[in-house]
Amino acid sequence: MARADSTSEPATPQARKCIVGYRPNSGKPNPPPQLTLTGKWLEQFGFTTGQRIEVITEPGQLIIRIAPTTEGTAT
Repeated sequence: MARADSTSEPATPQARKCIVGYRPNSGKPNPPPQLTLTGKWLEQFGFTTGQRIEVITEPGQLIIRIAPTTEGTAT
Protein backbone atom coordinates (compact mmCIF):
# COMPACT_ATOMS: atom_id res chain seq x y z
CA MET A 1 0.00 0.00 0.00
CA ALA A 2 1.32 3.45 -0.89
CA ARG A 3 2.08 5.94 1.85
CA ALA A 4 -0.32 8.86 2.21
CA ASP A 5 2.47 11.31 1.33
CA SER A 6 3.59 9.32 -1.73
CA THR A 7 4.07 11.41 -4.88
CA SER A 8 4.58 8.69 -7.47
CA GLU A 9 3.35 9.52 -10.94
CA PRO A 10 0.83 7.30 -12.74
CA ALA A 11 2.34 4.92 -15.27
CA THR A 12 2.47 6.22 -18.83
CA PRO A 13 1.28 3.77 -21.50
CA GLN A 14 3.84 2.92 -24.15
CA ALA A 15 4.30 0.25 -26.77
CA ARG A 16 6.49 -2.66 -25.74
CA LYS A 17 7.94 -5.13 -28.21
CA CYS A 18 8.61 -8.82 -27.74
CA ILE A 19 8.76 -11.94 -29.88
CA VAL A 20 6.26 -14.78 -29.95
CA GLY A 21 8.22 -17.93 -29.26
CA TYR A 22 7.14 -21.52 -28.98
CA ARG A 23 6.40 -23.90 -26.16
CA PRO A 24 8.60 -27.00 -26.12
CA ASN A 25 6.57 -29.91 -27.42
CA SER A 26 8.73 -32.98 -26.66
CA GLY A 27 10.18 -32.88 -30.17
CA LYS A 28 6.80 -33.16 -31.86
CA PRO A 29 6.21 -31.04 -34.98
CA ASN A 30 4.30 -27.75 -34.88
CA PRO A 31 4.94 -26.58 -31.33
CA PRO A 32 2.31 -24.13 -30.04
CA PRO A 33 3.17 -20.42 -29.92
CA GLN A 34 3.97 -18.93 -26.53
CA LEU A 35 4.08 -15.35 -25.29
CA THR A 36 5.75 -14.48 -21.98
CA LEU A 37 5.54 -11.01 -20.44
CA THR A 38 7.87 -10.13 -17.56
CA GLY A 39 9.11 -6.98 -15.93
CA LYS A 40 8.55 -4.49 -13.14
CA TRP A 41 6.56 -2.38 -15.61
CA LEU A 42 3.64 -4.81 -15.17
CA GLU A 43 3.36 -3.70 -11.52
CA GLN A 44 3.20 -0.07 -12.64
CA PHE A 45 0.01 -0.92 -14.51
CA GLY A 46 -1.58 -2.84 -11.64
CA PHE A 47 -0.59 -6.44 -12.47
CA THR A 48 0.75 -8.39 -9.50
CA THR A 49 2.01 -11.93 -8.96
CA GLY A 50 -0.80 -14.46 -8.54
CA GLN A 51 -3.46 -12.11 -9.86
CA ARG A 52 -6.08 -13.44 -12.28
CA ILE A 53 -6.28 -11.83 -15.71
CA GLU A 54 -8.52 -11.95 -18.76
CA VAL A 55 -7.20 -12.16 -22.31
CA ILE A 56 -9.57 -10.81 -24.93
CA THR A 57 -8.70 -11.87 -28.46
CA GLU A 58 -9.29 -9.86 -31.60
CA PRO A 59 -7.72 -10.29 -35.03
CA GLY A 60 -4.13 -9.08 -34.74
CA GLN A 61 -4.28 -8.08 -31.10
CA LEU A 62 -4.64 -9.35 -27.55
CA ILE A 63 -6.13 -7.25 -24.77
CA ILE A 64 -4.91 -8.27 -21.33
CA ARG A 65 -6.73 -6.91 -18.30
CA ILE A 66 -7.19 -7.68 -14.65
CA ALA A 67 -10.08 -10.12 -14.19
CA PRO A 68 -12.99 -8.73 -12.22
CA THR A 69 -13.32 -10.23 -8.77
CA THR A 70 -16.47 -12.09 -7.86
CA GLU A 71 -17.63 -12.17 -4.26
CA GLY A 72 -17.22 -15.56 -2.65
CA THR A 73 -14.33 -16.68 -4.87
CA ALA A 74 -10.63 -16.74 -4.11
CA THR A 75 -8.37 -14.33 -5.97
